[in-house]
Amino acid sequence: MAFTVIDNPDFRKFNARSGFKNHHFKMLAGLFSRASSLKTLYDMAVDVDFDEGTCSVTYYQSGNYTPYLQFIVRHIGPHTDMYELYKEGKGRIAKSGLFQRIYERLEKEISILSE
Repeated sequence: MAFTVIDNPDFRKFNARSGFKNHHFKMLAGLFSRASSLKTLYDMAVDVDFDEGTCSVTYYQSGNYTPYLQFIVRHIGPHTDMYELYKEGKGRIAKSGLFQRIYERLEKEISILSE
């Protein structure tokens, strides 16, 4: 009886690191460009801390540079990232392990601001 190792290339996809991808950042940047064209948001800043495993995308409403909305990505495990959304004056308004859920909430907050 011989043992053969079956190499399934699709299995490697499941071992890949999950989390914040390039297209997620492009979605956040696109949201800012749409909001800035409507004069809703003034500026956007990205801060990455590799030691802490965090990335924050901060949106500013005016030129005095007080953060209005902040989208934070935290690497909390080997295959797990947590997404949080903070709003000025309210603190954390959303927290989820799914990017899309927090992104939809961010879109909602920016659309409320543009009304």
